[in-house]
Amino acid sequence: MKVKEANGRLTVSGWVRELLRRDANGMTGHLDEIFPDAGTDIFGAEQVEHKEQGYWSSWWPGEVRGNWLEGLTELAFLLRDRALIEKTNAIIDSVLSHQDADGYIGIYQKGARYIVTARFGELWTQSRIMRVLLAYYRITQREKVLNAVIRMADNILANVPDSVFAVPDEDGSKVHGLMIIDGFYELYRLTENDAYRAFCVRLYRDYCEHPSQFIEDDLRFVNLFDPAVPFVGHGPHTCESLRIPLLLYQMTGDPVYERAYACAMKKLDRNLTLSGSCKSDEFIGTYQSSLVMENDARSSVFGGSVPIPSVGYEYCSTVELMYDYLRAQELTGDFAYADRLEWLVYNAGLASKHASGKMIQYLGADNMYDASASVNPRFDYSPTHDDAAGCCAANAGRMMPAFVRRAFVERDRLLIANLYLPLSLRIQTAKGGLTVIETTEYPFDHTVKFRFSGKGETAFALRIPAFAESFTVLCNGERAKGRRDGALFVLDRPVSNRDSVVLTLTGRPHLVQAKDGTFGVACGTLLYAKPIEAVRRVRRLYGMRGFFDMDLMPKPHANWDYTILTDAAGQLQCSEPARVQHGYPLSEGRFCLNVRALDRYAYPVSLALAPICATTLRRTTFPVYRDSDQIYKE
Repeated sequence: MKVKEANGRLTVSGWVRELLRRDANGMTGHLDEIFPDAGTDIFGAEQVEHKEQGYWSSWWPGEVRGNWLEGLTELAFLLRDRALIEKTNAIIDSVLSHQDADGYIGIYQKGARYIVTARFGELWTQSRIMRVLLAYYRITQREKVLNAVIRMADNILANVPDSVFAVPDEDGSKVHGLMIIDGFYELYRLTENDAYRAFCVRLYRDYCEHPSQFIEDDLRFVNLFDPAVPFVGHGPHTCESLRIPLLLYQMTGDPVYERAYACAMKKLDRNLTLSGSCKSDEFIGTYQSSLVMENDARSSVFGGSVPIPSVGYEYCSTVELMYDYLRAQELTGDFAYADRLEWLVYNAGLASKHASGKMIQYLGADNMYDASASVNPRFDYSPTHDDAAGCCAANAGRMMPAFVRRAFVERDRLLIANLYLPLSLRIQTAKGGLTVIETTEYPFDHTVKFRFSGKGETAFALRIPAFAESFTVLCNGERAKGRRDGALFVLDRPVSNRDSVVLTLTGRPHLVQAKDGTFGVACGTLLYAKPIEAVRRVRRLYGMRGFFDMDLMPKPHANWDYTILTDAAGQLQCSEPARVQHGYPLSEGRFCLNVRALDRYAYPVSLALAPICATTLRRTTFPVYRDSDQIYKE
């Protein structure tokens, strides 16, 4: 049964508001001022010709501008930041004012549009601005915006050739272009125009029929339905395409797409790192021979992924995988996707994002011993990563606003607390307005409090995360009456003015195994790591205070050589996670979990771990020694 985002007014608070404020003062709020690709008015007065130089093509700034603008739009209205809203309004108005009479919105000048070459960036960049406009319409309900998107879509239908993929894709732009299906699905849902559905089917079938030159064939039926063929393609392309079969199934009801989606998710799980993202440095597959991009990439030998804790995962892959899970939960109603969402965002997503909000890693890794350009220019911290590619910097701002918006969802007039975050929601019910104020430090603490006020009332349910070994629900101080419905606890009466509900979840620290046989420590929906003391080196300054590229290298003689110690039964010997000082929980040193471990000399020690999202350099996985002979007694 489908679920949808709760129709109401969200107000963020607590650590989430602080994170979003840092984004507003950081990359999302200012990327256009420090990175020309984000600042160019490429969907308006600064449209471009089709140009190629080496591996660069002129569609790149369209991707950066579009993804950055989507994150800015969501952030501005979520924070209700007047300056950012005015900035967003001005950009949207400019895009609409430059829409051609025939409906065209895109990056190309007249004479360069819809020309299918081996590098066809038209649909990809249009998909980026279409998402922006649809997000803006959802927030503002301005019919002018929806009408502009419909005219844009009709222009695409009238001009895209019957085959886009007959000329092999040599840079991934065409496979990126499949994401126009994401926007067309929304339009189909809003308008029920069968032409939009037919176009989506045609485009995906065209992709399935033609191999690419760039390694982008993971979602073609011939490979997808063969369990022996692993995912090997560019991580962001494969991850973003995962939801396409599910969207097509929703539009058509054709079981072939349902089967395709199931195959895709099964293959995805083989490639996930311990922190939840997809191995993608830049490709999912592991190189079995050197890749020579000047030649046909398919001639290179790729094996399946080996997602050991030291391999990289690209920030774009993490963001797109999050959108896959958001779509999957919406369209299937399966709350297991909320568990996947939390694990992905709170671990891989935030682990590669600097707590300042002013820089990210293009590539992150679970075991991060050196985050410097000397290792790989994608591993350092930067607000742009324009020495590699600017895609991740622009994409990073999309993650948290989209995640926060799914804190509450609805199903058949049932309001469901879905992702636990400090915020409030104002909704309209048949009996009037109702506000729910949610107070929590989740995921750093496992108690969530809800208070209700207003004239309205609503049926209410709580998602019980998969990690919870037990839980209690109190309503107005007494044990709540209700029933389990899968992952939900549904209260047996509506909530209304002055009601309070308190959810307490219990989950003990435990070991989780990585693909290489080493182990990490998890508690709740957080993965823990040993922080490594770092030396900071600023490599490049931008023209705005606080923005710079930074290398982080381990301090001389820093030690991360430990073995986790368990008792004879294989159980961790550790403390419960505890706050060690007040402050922003994503800053290093705010939370600590102590586990018994052995140092390099096999002496027992207490090893202090922090949530991976509050670390930079770190060791996340360790060998484990099971003390069957009880050598190490307390």
